[in-house]
Amino acid sequence: MSPESRRELLQRLLIASAVLFFFLGAAFLNPHPGAAGEPASPKFIFIFVADGAGTTHLEITRLYSQHAHREGMIISDRILGGGFLGLMTTHSADSLITDSAAAATALASGCKAKNGAVGICADGRTAKTVFEIGKERGMRLGLVTNAEIYDATPAAFASHAESRNLFSSIIDQYLKLEPDLLMGGGREYFLPQRQPESRRKDPKDMVSLFRKRGFNYVTNREELMAARGPKLLGLFSLGPMSFETDRNPKIEPSLYDMTQAALRVLQGNLARGFIILVENENIDNAGHRSNLAALVRDFKELDRAVGLAYEFYRRHPQETLILVTSDHETGGLTLAGKRRQIVPGSRPDPLSELIGPERAQNIQVSWSTSGHTSQPVFVGALGIGAERFRGYQDNTDFARHLFALLQVEIRTAR
Repeated sequence: MSPESRRELLQRLLIASAVLFFFLGAAFLNPHPGAAGEPASPKFIFIFVADGAGTTHLEITRLYSQHAHREGMIISDRILGGGFLGLMTTHSADSLITDSAAAATALASGCKAKNGAVGICADGRTAKTVFEIGKERGMRLGLVTNAEIYDATPAAFASHAESRNLFSSIIDQYLKLEPDLLMGGGREYFLPQRQPESRRKDPKDMVSLFRKRGFNYVTNREELMAARGPKLLGLFSLGPMSFETDRNPKIEPSLYDMTQAALRVLQGNLARGFIILVENENIDNAGHRSNLAALVRDFKELDRAVGLAYEFYRRHPQETLILVTSDHETGGLTLAGKRRQIVPGSRPDPLSELIGPERAQNIQVSWSTSGHTSQPVFVGALGIGAERFRGYQDNTDFARHLFALLQVEIRTAR
């Protein structure tokens, strides 16, 4: 090789090295590749909580969708398939087995709590929640659940109480925070003590107080479908709402219906952005009862609600973050192999009824407990900042990532 050729080769190598160094440096300086040119903070945040769901719950529901309905799932195909998958530990401050209150506090505030406490860290601090930060930023807020609206998961995002059972206090704090919409069950704690259906210990009429703040109040599906306005309070049962398998569609809206109505309300002022929490508590309730059919139907209903968020994301891909996760696993649910012949005329097991006897004949469903377990839970993330949620993390990291995306510094402690 001539001296001129060697010099030319050396120059090319130096240029290539400089370019490589530039891109490597950019990769290390920007730990979240793909965020270039995108807004630093998502404007629209969807948080879906499949209460009590583990990865097996998701897989059984996927099998049901595939074999019984010949269709996929939004969660597995779009959120996980097109976004990022993570796993989270779930232990609380005082137990390897968490309850929903402590787990939701970790998700909402980024600190470990003792079982039973909502919005109160183990060291006694009242930690700010993602919803409170959103309120300070002028974002609109929504709480949707088929549990009582003051149940542990929604309560941890919008209130602070030493005990998850301080329902009246939690509702009082909702009124103070004033989310733009609240939908679920639990009407009995909104009624004044003088009414027969009330379980309050004071004369407060919380429905009237919310109405005075401009909330449109609805109590059944028909009223919900017709509801308009900037604020909405929907209380569709005295206690928790029904399993999807038992729901009376003339009275109770589905989780899909409530999510659709929530988006209708929140889209009335998109300039402010919003954070919405949508929880399906009945997945957990079904796990406690080892009720596979109810579990799968309610998980499928949550997936339909996630589909609404996904369609919103497709219209606003540069401004939206969708998160689908769980607070803990319930039931110790597993799918295992078995050797068994189908006996003609025998009563099919629940799995056979869901995915068909031929496919189910070599599979059995096992429950190891009627309570919670310490299994890690999944996180599916799609959109702005979604890459932060990948990998194996603690559940307190969930809130920490949201705080970072909302560009706030919050003191948290595990």
